[in-house]
Amino acid sequence: MNMRRIIRLPAILFFFLPVSGCYGPLDILGMILESESSELEDDRIEDKHPEYDPGLEVTEVFDECEVTLNKSGSVTKLDLVPLSGEDEKYETRLFTGRAEAIDDLQGHGDAELIPSMEIVNGALKPFNDGLYAAVELGAQEGVEGIYTGKQLFLQDLLDALCALGQGASASQKEHIDAAATDVAAALMLGGAEPVAPAEILAAARSAASEFESKPLFSRPIGFYTWDETLEGIFRQDRFLQNYDAKLGGPYTREQFGKFGAVAAVLNADAGLLDRYQSILALYCGLTNPFAHYPATALLPYVPDVSALDDPEAVKAAFLADNPASGHPYPWCDAHFALFPSSYSKETRYYEELGCADMLEPDTNYMELFIEAIRSGEIDLEPDVDSGWYDYQTYALETLLLPERAPESDHLLLTAAYKKKLIETFKSILTQNRETHVKQLDIGFGLGAALEKKVNVYPQFPVEPFPTFYLRNARAYRFLETYLIAVMGEDFLSALQRLHEDGSRSEMSLVEELRDRAALLYGLHLVSCDHLGMHAGLLEEEMAEYDAAACRERALAWLDGWKSDQDVMKDPRVILPVQYDPATDTTHYWATIGVKVIKASAEFVEGYKPEVVEVQPGCEVDGFVLHRYYLLVEQFAEVARPNSLPPLTREEFRSICDRYDNAQAIVEALESE
Repeated sequence: MNMRRIIRLPAILFFFLPVSGCYGPLDILGMILESESSELEDDRIEDKHPEYDPGLEVTEVFDECEVTLNKSGSVTKLDLVPLSGEDEKYETRLFTGRAEAIDDLQGHGDAELIPSMEIVNGALKPFNDGLYAAVELGAQEGVEGIYTGKQLFLQDLLDALCALGQGASASQKEHIDAAATDVAAALMLGGAEPVAPAEILAAARSAASEFESKPLFSRPIGFYTWDETLEGIFRQDRFLQNYDAKLGGPYTREQFGKFGAVAAVLNADAGLLDRYQSILALYCGLTNPFAHYPATALLPYVPDVSALDDPEAVKAAFLADNPASGHPYPWCDAHFALFPSSYSKETRYYEELGCADMLEPDTNYMELFIEAIRSGEIDLEPDVDSGWYDYQTYALETLLLPERAPESDHLLLTAAYKKKLIETFKSILTQNRETHVKQLDIGFGLGAALEKKVNVYPQFPVEPFPTFYLRNARAYRFLETYLIAVMGEDFLSALQRLHEDGSRSEMSLVEELRDRAALLYGLHLVSCDHLGMHAGLLEEEMAEYDAAACRERALAWLDGWKSDQDVMKDPRVILPVQYDPATDTTHYWATIGVKVIKASAEFVEGYKPEVVEVQPGCEVDGFVLHRYYLLVEQFAEVARPNSLPPLTREEFRSICDRYDNAQAIVEALESE
């Protein structure tokens, strides 16, 4: 497979993506301007301009009466309702999961329980984990007749380095052996028994042991604890991300020497180079482009093994074309890595600020990221090189900037509801990032004879934010298209998603990817129907996904979401995000439990829907406010001493299980 070709993706994904564009680190944008935190305010009805369309109708059922409405000129006010009376117990209570919360709400209160965006994400998160796990296993072990796999690539690279070292000079062999030691250590960490000279294996065992003594980088977390193979992949790839260079200096003679040795081998073996590039291409799209330099960055500077006689000359030539920042902090420059970690817009932003000495030791990194998005410093729209993670993050943008969504003209949001959307952003971003935890860079019937009178209210079968659902559908479509282009459809068809208990899905990955996209397109369509707005799908999307079938898929899910096994899975996760050398702590993002909130929805006076038709025997008496229960998630940012290792999901959940309120959980997480 030659991965130096152009991968062509649909126009809906905005680009033709050159795989080679994934291979270099992103440029630092320069100084970031400080911005003042802006207060949330209620939307103003004067800013809403819904356009009436006489052909846009929806039929809804109120107390067994069918009512056909035209909502195209309507605006619905969304607000949060104080939890009082019998609901007061939910003010501070955290549930361990959604099933427990649903059981507690059965027959309770005066509000209707509908799926929140967090619930929809709950149906996606286990799939995302299982898909990523299946791709990791397929990429590591290979798929017979389709893909050779990373483990075999690493052994073949090790063989090539050892062969190169046999005829090398003493100065060249120093760097070749250093590279061979790293590759052998990675294989050991991955659970393999590498074949190499005894002295290389002895040095590799020492390097692997030293790496395992640094749990912030080496300890498998997230879905990587599901089985031994995944744990090995985590340790192997994290080792090859070369965080030692990030902390100790990226441009030393030793770094140029050993990565120059890899470049010399790749220049001499086109087949090995193609296999390496296919691995790089996979992670560029599966997560995001790289934050650091792969070994291919040195190909022009190490045409053959003789260049290793003078690594300083290689360094000078490379830095002439790729200048260093000159900053004393080593993490301010990209480093070399055989399997580089991927950038994210949040950690990239944190490092820009840190390298400009603009980060305080007690920084709340989530709030900092949110403020940068809301102020316009960070634009979440994917660019031509973006991977799946960027698309997932873009789907969350209108939770912070709801005025940018097409549904904005139909929703009048109070400041309280906007705060709820910010909490939704925090929770879903944390869960999305945890899926990518290894790969993402750590930054630092008829009525009665008498007419039955019914009240009409804003009827939402799901939290009404259609842009969120549409962008998530497009994220899956991007991922499917990218993976097929890089790995081939046979690869995706040969794999099934992995579950946390070790079982596999009955559907192939490509079938489940398309099913998830259809569900999300359907939720977009259903949300648009109930808001009174046109759907945002493009013609080419509907050529691939039938609108009626997508609606049916969404309605079927909405009818049974309380029994969806993915939704019922434990949503609590924790992951390290930013290392803080000033306080010798690491900041973690965590989803620590599920909580109940209550929302109200009412049509704004002067922007009520048109009643087009009412079922015989029924009469619309008026328009009223309606209340909804929503299950959301509690986010927390905690700073743990670096003397404490990262927590696995099981350890983290065990701590959370001991408490039923956020404050107690956070205090325990910061000390245990």
